[in-house]
Amino acid sequence: MNIGLYDILTLDNNIDYIVSSIIEHNNIKYFFLCEEKHPTKIMFCFLRENKLVKVDDAKLIEILKLKIAKELLNQ
Repeated sequence: MNIGLYDILTLDNNIDYIVSSIIEHNNIKYFFLCEEKHPTKIMFCFLRENKLVKVDDAKLIEILKLKIAKELLNQ
């Protein structure tokens, strides 16, 4: 599966998500997804065996949020 920035993905819950950012951490590519109709509803996912897996680890989510913020500040 090839996922790019700003792609729209329909997940198993039949909700469309926009790939808002792609972050690499510990050699894993994470995708920051926002619901298309409710952009404040967010999630982080990564690919495993060609399927998206949701990140539930609160500490990892905070690290990924900080990496996104750093990228935005460097633009």
